[in-house]
Amino acid sequence: MKIRFALALSMTVLVPITAMAQNYPAKAITIVVPFPAGGTLDNLTRSIGQKLGENLKQPVLVDNKPGAGTTIGTEFVARAKPDGYTFGMVANSFTINPSLYDNLRYNTSEDFIPIAMLAYTPHVLVASPQLGITQLGELMESAKKSPGKLSFASFGSGTSSHIAIEVFKSLAKIDVSHVPYKGQAPALNDLLGGHVNMMFANLPDVLPHIQSGKLRAIAIVNDVRTKTAPNIPTFKELGYASFQSNSWYGMIAPKSTPASIISKIDAELKSIVKSEEIQKRLAEQGLEVASMSSADFKSFIADEIKKSEKIVKASGATVN
Repeated sequence: MKIRFALALSMTVLVPITAMAQNYPAKAITIVVPFPAGGTLDNLTRSIGQKLGENLKQPVLVDNKPGAGTTIGTEFVARAKPDGYTFGMVANSFTINPSLYDNLRYNTSEDFIPIAMLAYTPHVLVASPQLGITQLGELMESAKKSPGKLSFASFGSGTSSHIAIEVFKSLAKIDVSHVPYKGQAPALNDLLGGHVNMMFANLPDVLPHIQSGKLRAIAIVNDVRTKTAPNIPTFKELGYASFQSNSWYGMIAPKSTPASIISKIDAELKSIVKSEEIQKRLAEQGLEVASMSSADFKSFIADEIKKSEKIVKASGATVN
């Protein structure tokens, strides 16, 4: 009798789980972007989300929740119901923040399930034409002549552009001022307006302004010159071979999200980023496809947390 009861109980548990997997998704899916609208991650999410919605035959909504070095949007995902209807997009700040913040309201390693790495782009150092600097040597001379005078905007404290500033300051042994913004879009607006001098930015977002002459490209953080912007010299060829800085992007889910849903979304994302349409669209934006499985992305995140801890400590970066 006890055996029959246990079997019946197990069946009642299995049926809803199986039904959920078969019927998923039954309503709109939300993807949280911890940056303002208009930046690289936002554009990538909307491109991926559109195809994901078409494939799953349900709307995919993008919810921008910027602020506090991306921790506001990330915390929202951590607290979301793990039912497969709320996901989050993350970038370098996801693995940098544990070293910068002593009071994060979530555990980066335990409160999320990494789903997939999707893309990356190199950082490029751009300057306002009003500054009158066109080459890295001129920048170095100006910074050493007037310590702390040059202002560098960033996407926000703890973001990849902030760390790029701190690492470059350490390598070049210069002193510049950090001006954090709530995302790349507002930082770029102030740079274009001449309110700040320079910024380490994502290539896709500043390339049109470089081409139009509204911004001047000083150097790009890449091993070789990019096909998208072959006239921009690399930091490596200018004597900073050890300087590495880029922005990577991936998707996460709240912990306890069913494995069947994680697998389904993972498979869909793989298919989407491999499609000719999306690869062409990302290439036009200056993005490189970086298809990475859930397991590989989890290992990548763990490694990046350790790496970021060393970089933050060595650079002396702090949250303003």
